[in-house]
Amino acid sequence: MTGALAPLLFLIAAPPPEEPVKVTVVVILATEANADVDPKLAALAAQVQKRDKTLTGFRIAATEAKSIPVGDSHTFELVEKEQLKVTVTRPKDANGRICLTIRPPGVDNVTYGCACDKFFPVVTPHRTKAGEVLIVAVMAKPCTSAKPKGWLW
Repeated sequence: MTGALAPLLFLIAAPPPEEPVKVTVVVILATEANADVDPKLAALAAQVQKRDKTLTGFRIAATEAKSIPVGDSHTFELVEKEQLKVTVTRPKDANGRICLTIRPPGVDNVTYGCACDKFFPVVTPHRTKAGEVLIVAVMAKPCTSAKPKGWLW
């Protein structure tokens, strides 16, 4: 009888499988050539300009979302064949944060705990052929709210 119950105990004690994490990447281009700022990027532009006052124009070039299983990676295509690798390192913790490791163009790996509905922006050293600076903003959805409430939306 004990042998027959062992498999059942394993099934009861096994943790539920981790759900994939929805990762959203926003590709932003900043320029010195104009002062046009997409209204969705106003808060980001103000923060970037604290470090680089020459960047005056900010626009969204692309947005992509992908469900990534915990422990897996996905490579997002950016602009001019540049790529961003995102790895979901750990699932949601008790504080509702998911751990991501990202590798933006020209930057070493960055590992951080992602808060619900908040984008993590990285200004890269990449300049496009038109002279625009590439900025990537990454968000993981560890929560269930329907719409992000971060600086971008």
